[in-house]
Amino acid sequence: MGKLYTWFYIVGAVLVAVTANSISTIWAGKENKLTSIWFLAVILISPFVFIAFGLVTSRLGLTVSSATVDSLLTISSVLVGLFFFQEWGTLSYHQYLGLTLAILGIIFMQFPK
Repeated sequence: MGKLYTWFYIVGAVLVAVTANSISTIWAGKENKLTSIWFLAVILISPFVFIAFGLVTSRLGLTVSSATVDSLLTISSVLVGLFFFQEWGTLSYHQYLGLTLAILGIIFMQFPK
């Protein structure tokens, strides 16, 4: 149950971070950046990204947490870019290969010594 509980922390941290990335992307595309409601959303969600990552780090340590959360965040952000922001034509075959390797890296990071 401990490993499953840790994965809830990991998934939560990734969801908070990918939400923050998406909100900041929307905010950055607005004309009036400082008066946009998205600016307030960026300010409100940003601390939660660091809090969630800290909770994961307290369970796994910085090395495994960073490798796992950052890789999942990269993959999740790419998927949001592809599906939500319709950026299908922006990735090359080499970049798709990199995503595949990132997924394999996440799997390999879960094996203890």
